[in-house]
This record gives sequence, C-alpha cells and structure tokens, in this order.
Amino acid sequence: MIFALLMGLAVIVSCKQETKKQAATTDEIVQQSIKSWMENRKEEYPNYVPLDFGKLTPRYRFNSRTHSIEIALNTEKSKDNPNQNTLDSLKRLLNENSTDFLGYTITHQFTTKGIDGEVKKDEKLFFIDPQNRVITVLNSDAWDLIMDKELFFRPESPDSVK
Repeated sequence: MIFALLMGLAVIVSCKQETKKQAATTDEIVQQSIKSWMENRKEEYPNYVPLDFGKLTPRYRFNSRTHSIEIALNTEKSKDNPNQNTLDSLKRLLNENSTDFLGYTITHQFTTKGIDGEVKKDEKLFFIDPQNRVITVLNSDAWDLIMDKELFFRPESPDSVK
C-alpha cells in the first residue's frame, strides 16, 4: 500500500516537472527565435555566439487609448511603492484589444568572427511580431528614434520570418 502511494506521488511530481519544462516563457521563445534567425544567416553573422538579451518590451499601436494607459503604467511604476493590483489592471487594459499589439522589441548582444579571425562584439535591436518571429533588425542606437513612431515592416524575404 505504501509502495503504491509512493509510486503515485513520484508520477505526480515527475508530471509537474514535465509541465514546467514545456511551458516556455515568451522571453525564452523570442530568444530562441532570434538565435535561430541569426544562425540561418551565417554569411552575415559568421561564427555567431549569443552573449546577452535585453528586456523584452511590448509595442502597441500609438493611439489615445494606449498612450494614456502607458502614461498611467509608467507613473505607477515610478512610484516608490507601486501597487501591483493597479499595474496588473493597466496591463490587462492594454491587452484587451489585441489589434493594438504590434509585437516586441529586444536588444541582443553577440559576437561574430570575421575571415581574419578577429572577434567582433555587436548589439542589434530586434523587432518581433506577435507570432514571435523576427521582422527586422536595426542598430541598437535606433531605439530612441523609433519608440514614439508607429512602424510597420515587411519581411526582407520569405525566409526572414521563419
């Protein structure tokens, strides 16, 4: 009887561990998408080695609704003791209308190695669509130039969204 109970407990614990492994976070999915995208462009990024990923930032269509919610969210976040319920409510409001969601931006540091063997460190700004695919890549200093604009990008080629 005790043996059966222990076996049942072991099965439950192993199932819970499998569920945790399967539930990848959005950050992990986006990072894997970027790594795959970079590895598929060996001629542009020879000997690609990922170093670091920045903060995943959601992007929304700029309109009066999203703008006022973003201002309220940033105001609450800047308080010494932000109210988590308020933050959750504001985030939920942003996510209510999925047509306003444009995707994510994230910075990524990596190294490549040139023909001469020199290792070069670089950082790029990636635009990710709502399906977690890489849409376009810019130099990281473009961040300040684009964050207040509503930008739409066409994929460079059919394989750029794989």
